Amino acid sequence: MVMDDYGYLYFKDRAGDTYRWKGENVSTAEVEAVISTQICQLTDVVVYGVKVPHTEGSAGMMCIADPEKKLNVEILAKEIRKSLPSYAVPLFLRILDKVELTSKFISC
Repeated sequence: MVMDDYGYLYFKDRAGDTYRWKGENVSTAEVEAVISTQICQLTDVVVYGVKVPHTEGSAGMMCIADPEKKLNVEILAKEIRKSLPSYAVPLFLRILDKVELTSKFISC
């Protein structure tokens, strides 16, 4: 938390840890955990916010590594809708052979 000159306190996150959609703050780590452990048992799941033209905030984008092409997108969507609040459900999906990892960040 940080305090401004007037004594108001604000939560401060590292860039990319959260995004704001439909007036709600969404934790990327929480969404990643639900998707990777409860739904598809995949370790390479990355969630981040992306700007959508003519909307306020950022919508959720999830990248999933599925090199063996076994992911059933319909089941994934159904399970995500059951497991997450509507504002936290990612609107976009990228399926990759692998998620690129660097020393500073994950690239999708």
